[in-house]
Amino acid sequence: RRQGRGPKGGDGMAPIIEHADIQRMLMTMKANVQAARGICHLTAASLDLASHGRTAEARAAAADRAALLTPVAKAFSSDIGDEAASLGVQIHGGMGFIEETGAAQHMRDSRIAAIYEGANGVQAIDLVQRKLPLNGGETVRQEIAGIREVAQQVDKTGSAGFGGTAAALSEAASALDAATRDIHQWLQSDPQSALAGASQYLKLFGLTLGGACLAKAGLAAEAEAAQGNSGELARVGLARFFASKLLPVAPGIARAIAAGAAPQHGYEAILADSA
Repeated sequence: RRQGRGPKGGDGMAPIIEHADIQRMLMTMKANVQAARGICHLTAASLDLASHGRTAEARAAAADRAALLTPVAKAFSSDIGDEAASLGVQIHGGMGFIEETGAAQHMRDSRIAAIYEGANGVQAIDLVQRKLPLNGGETVRQEIAGIREVAQQVDKTGSAGFGGTAAALSEAASALDAATRDIHQWLQSDPQSALAGASQYLKLFGLTLGGACLAKAGLAAEAEAAQGNSGELARVGLARFFASKLLPVAPGIARAIAAGAAPQHGYEAILADSA
């Protein structure tokens, strides 16, 4: 139960609105955390296969994928942890800011994760400068193709419970693909634009891949349900929530990346004039 004062008024609507808002925040926390966990699982599996794959080609491909996903797993997950801790304070209302609940401590502790072990801005630079060019760009192309394949599977075999998940995931994959092509081009001709969009690109990558992880988990849950185990079907709803409420920002992030570094020059001039 949220502790704190809501809007004044006697119409009885404030508790209902507040309850819906808390539900949204809780679902956002859960969906984001599960998406980040899925990315971390993919990264860990790739690291294992890089050492224990059956063939040299399989080990090399897994090593490239692990290298590509490592900065995403670190930066996206720690940013999500910080956001989740902040929402946890908000859910508690005024009491969340007081030491008694412990929520404020979680928020303070989570903040350092985005800084140490390679600050997240450095992770983003590593992603665009060193990891995207891996294998001539084939590694990232395969990752995006895998996301598209998950969207197609949801469209073909997923139940109505997925709603518009397939369309949203496909749109996000297209946005990631376009941003990847922009970054690749800028690495050759305009490194400043590539660096200017690095952090946004990593976020776009994490959101899109995280959405694919949730959708794939939903498909697995439905396959289990077909065998008589329906205990994981909530994963379908989680994938749908992520796709409908969190993933739609992907095309906007891609457009921001496409703007490149040029707009920053005007902002810097404005700041210099007002200093």
